[in-house]
Amino acid sequence: MADCAGNAEIEMENSALNDIENQYNGLVNHIAGMIEGVNDIENQYSASSSEHYIFRVPITVRKINEAAYSPRIVSIGPFHHGSKRLQFMEAQKLCYFKKLIERGGVRLEDYVRLVKEQEQRIHRCCAEIYSNKLPLGGDDFAETYSNKLPLSGDDFLTMILVDAGFIIELLLRSTFREFGDENDYLFNAWLFKNLHYDLILLENQLPFFILDALFNPTFASVTDKFPCLLELALYFFHDVNKQNRLPTFTVCHFTDLIRTLYLPTSVWPPTREEFQFPPTATELRESGVKFKVGKSKCLLDMKFSKGVLEIPCFIIEDKTIPYFRNLMALELFLYPHDSYIIHYIVFMAYLINTPKDFDLLVQSGILVNCFGDSGAATTFFNNLCTEIPLSFNNFYFSSLCIDLKAYCRNVWHVWKVTLKRDYFGTPWRKTNTFAAIIGLVLTFIQTLYSIFSLKRV
Repeated sequence: MADCAGNAEIEMENSALNDIENQYNGLVNHIAGMIEGVNDIENQYSASSSEHYIFRVPITVRKINEAAYSPRIVSIGPFHHGSKRLQFMEAQKLCYFKKLIERGGVRLEDYVRLVKEQEQRIHRCCAEIYSNKLPLGGDDFAETYSNKLPLSGDDFLTMILVDAGFIIELLLRSTFREFGDENDYLFNAWLFKNLHYDLILLENQLPFFILDALFNPTFASVTDKFPCLLELALYFFHDVNKQNRLPTFTVCHFTDLIRTLYLPTSVWPPTREEFQFPPTATELRESGVKFKVGKSKCLLDMKFSKGVLEIPCFIIEDKTIPYFRNLMALELFLYPHDSYIIHYIVFMAYLINTPKDFDLLVQSGILVNCFGDSGAATTFFNNLCTEIPLSFNNFYFSSLCIDLKAYCRNVWHVWKVTLKRDYFGTPWRKTNTFAAIIGLVLTFIQTLYSIFSLKRV
């Protein structure tokens, strides 16, 4: 009897446990499905992360200045495709694509085949991922062309083909005026300026490889002297290409190309020295540092030697904000360990802490303020850093910051500045100082003469 009672009790306990397990089966399956989904995302990211390079700007960064990341007149790629305010350009894009087909003698079927052959590669660089590269939380994730977009299949490929054809024809017409039409309204100064602006936006890009794939067969029969697509793009962005460079490595898209044009031909080796915040421009001047406009066309080529800090000229104008906001957003995703543009902006933001700092660099010719409003221009660099996660590991200007700090800590440099300011700051002070020195010398001579006279007596 005891055994039967014990068995019955065990069966009741097992039954209760089974009921509990059955009760949570739904939740268990739900969480298991989520974990499986994460595995799929990790596999996708690890398999082709190097080919993800067209991103949406994170929400927290975008909300600081929506206009800086949004096209003004033309959409390129799927992010802004279908926007009502950009619809007027769709017909013009088709006209440009039609002219390209007629110009190159390549059949439409051949263009379609070329894009179709690259479809998987396009999707790899334009697939949704969740990045672990950025310290962004909440709804912020590195979203690229995603499967949530309304375009898919033939519609997606059509959009890629028309947009690519439009860009190639635009580059041709901007380089060779004989290729264009004198009545082409896109070359109106205002429209062309905005086209130029739209083609540098991170969310408004096509992979460079697909542009190249369509361009090469179009002009395959032309003489070797005909410029390549990269050369056409450099001509289109010639106002940015101050160094007259032709990149020797593959660029991902136009935003990436613009970033490349700002980089030096050779970068300083990374340093593991502890990061030190640079002194402000005013603090540097009070320590005797002189400012000089650098001759280099590369913004990153700053030099400090014998108390002189050379910084290349930087022009602050309307287009400067979107240019650098998009370059910084690109570096967040694609170049987290080589964020040279972000490092430059951070350095300048620390250098300019007050309107006095800003005015000092303007007077030195290092900054050219085209804003008109000096108040807004003063906060230009600090505003660019808003919501940008900063990492000072391998900070590009670490050695420069250390040298500047060391110079400011040298008491003799401060004394020289104080002496010059207090006793030689104005013509009157110089005169009074020299008069005082002469008086002291004469008094000293008179004292010596009196001493020698007393000894003779």
